[in-house]
Amino acid sequence: MAISKAISPQTMKNLAFIRLLHRQGMEQAHLPEPLSFTSVLTFHDAVELFLIVTAEHLGAVVKDRDPFIKRFFEGLHPSNFPGGVELQGQYGVKRLNDLRNGFKHTAGFPGPNAVMDAQADTAHFFEGNTPIVFGLPFGDIDLAEVVQHVRTRRHLKAAALLDFEGQRPEAMGTLAVAFDQLMTDQVNDREAPRGLSAYSFGSRIPRGLRTDQVQAILHQPDHSTRRGAPVRAAETLAGEYTHIRDVTRVLQEGMGLMALGVDFHQYQRFTQLTPRVSFTYGEPETPHFAMEPGYDPNPEEFEFCRHFVITVALRLTEINARAVPPSWR
Repeated sequence: MAISKAISPQTMKNLAFIRLLHRQGMEQAHLPEPLSFTSVLTFHDAVELFLIVTAEHLGAVVKDRDPFIKRFFEGLHPSNFPGGVELQGQYGVKRLNDLRNGFKHTAGFPGPNAVMDAQADTAHFFEGNTPIVFGLPFGDIDLAEVVQHVRTRRHLKAAALLDFEGQRPEAMGTLAVAFDQLMTDQVNDREAPRGLSAYSFGSRIPRGLRTDQVQAILHQPDHSTRRGAPVRAAETLAGEYTHIRDVTRVLQEGMGLMALGVDFHQYQRFTQLTPRVSFTYGEPETPHFAMEPGYDPNPEEFEFCRHFVITVALRLTEINARAVPPSWR
């Protein structure tokens, strides 16, 4: 039975958080033991939150005292609630619930096979029930809904639209712009002491001039102090300067990301997958994307990069929410 009721903005945000939570559980499930065991708790939280949002979306009132399975799978059934739904995956959710209770309440550690079963049962539950309840595939829930940074959210949605229209290289470039602007906005925090945030590690170094441009500035053949200088000194100095600048810029970005708790290896992959961005300054600024020959990212690579930007944005939101200003401000 399909539900035609429109999805409210708040419900869509809740669904985005559920999908994000499910994705976190998937990542935990691929960690080595025993770290992978925590995925069971995350999967269960995501399923339970989905059932609560479903009840709210349908306008149903479930009995808190009923057992978990009965509360939702029977409480939301059309035979008990007019306009209800017949949810799929009941036995898989029961297995997950039993596994979670044993792990959380009796220290019954799940093994790798149990983690795999929980992963499969959870995926089946979401893929089967999201279209039934909300009228859209689970994979179509936009994770950008949970991003609070307005400009970043706008870029994420624009990238998704470009990818849908078959312009994936431009979509990847848009994600690179989103990340660059997100980090720049945080580093140039005017509320932070001396204009620098706690994780900026100094003013952000711009990409600056190319090596040949620096060389042209340094090359002064008529200057009196040039006598006795090494051959091609301007070229060598220009190369050393730009190399040090570029290395320092990468180190600055890397240290800032690690201070945020962002996986640096994921950042490296993001930079490898996205094109280099430059801007034509004016009103408005126009981004230009430098792509290597044969550049052709696949859907998984696009989803990885989009999720990376969302993860960084959420991490920044979390840190900013926990920040405690000085008492005199």
